[in-house]
Amino acid sequence: MNIKFLILCLSSSQPRRQKLIQNLLLGKRTVSTLFWGMRYGLLKYSAILKNFNLDKMPAQLNKLIQKGYVEQVDEYKYILTTKGQKEKDSILESFYILKTKLNYFDYDVITFKARLLLAIQVASEYSYKNSNYYPVTNDFKSASLVKTWFKAHKNALPERMKEYLTNYLSSIDEGRANIFAQMFVGYHRYGMTNQQIANEMDFSLLEEYLFQYDLLVDFIEFIIHDDDELLKELLVDIKALRTNKHALNTYNEFKHGQAIQEIAENNKLRNSTIREHLLECAIWMPKNEFPYGLIINEETENALNQYYQDNNIDDWQYKENIGNQEFSFFEFRIYQIMRSKPND
Repeated sequence: MNIKFLILCLSSSQPRRQKLIQNLLLGKRTVSTLFWGMRYGLLKYSAILKNFNLDKMPAQLNKLIQKGYVEQVDEYKYILTTKGQKEKDSILESFYILKTKLNYFDYDVITFKARLLLAIQVASEYSYKNSNYYPVTNDFKSASLVKTWFKAHKNALPERMKEYLTNYLSSIDEGRANIFAQMFVGYHRYGMTNQQIANEMDFSLLEEYLFQYDLLVDFIEFIIHDDDELLKELLVDIKALRTNKHALNTYNEFKHGQAIQEIAENNKLRNSTIREHLLECAIWMPKNEFPYGLIINEETENALNQYYQDNNIDDWQYKENIGNQEFSFFEFRIYQIMRSKPND
């Protein structure tokens, strides 16, 4: 775990759980993890470091405590000190921050990169009629997919690939285009490693990964929207909705008038599972897309507004009875999510 990025994940005004941040970055998507990831403003980083080892995070937090950057609030929560906030402000001036808006989709950029570099390598070696080379990836599934792709497109492939890549590279700024091109592997050409790219850009390895992530997602979207179908086959299972399909099914049924009990019975699920589906959708979706009014009517909302007012949402405690009304924890959490969302 990059210690500067860890500082960026902490706050001087909001105590945060170390384990929850770790679980969020690794892609664990319980409703609790997603809810607090939203409250921390870190939801876009869900699963972004799923291929990283974050086991040293507790030890790194202890180092930050020793340096006076962090204080431990209780057994689980940590907060930045004034000194820590100054360090965070300084880091923000130079640290590469992910630019991709990951509101709806996950991108498997590591698999895509393996497929892309192999496809480029295959096209390059083919142009020199060379069949004796070591493939850039040992991932069997990616190699098999690229092999099928090559057989389907081998006619005039080198020329088509060159034109395709040139069209994309000319559409982005020169600096990013140069870095992207330096990743490519081909005939007598060995692409730069992640460490070499990081050194050239004066980045840490994590910053280099975030930079590549942005670059590869941009290229994925270019392929999706481009009229040329050449590389679309490389995108199989690369882009997926962040909200799981079962939750989306529940959301659609609920939005169209089915009650929670009815949805549960029809799908042979528990009511609690249906409620979790709806909470997950509420967390991921913009405020104007989720039917809050089907759960919290005007009378209920007024009662909750009056009770919680403008107090810090993080500090709210669930109360079953407010005035003469009873509230479930599900309604309470939905209300918290609704109040957390900006008006769209």
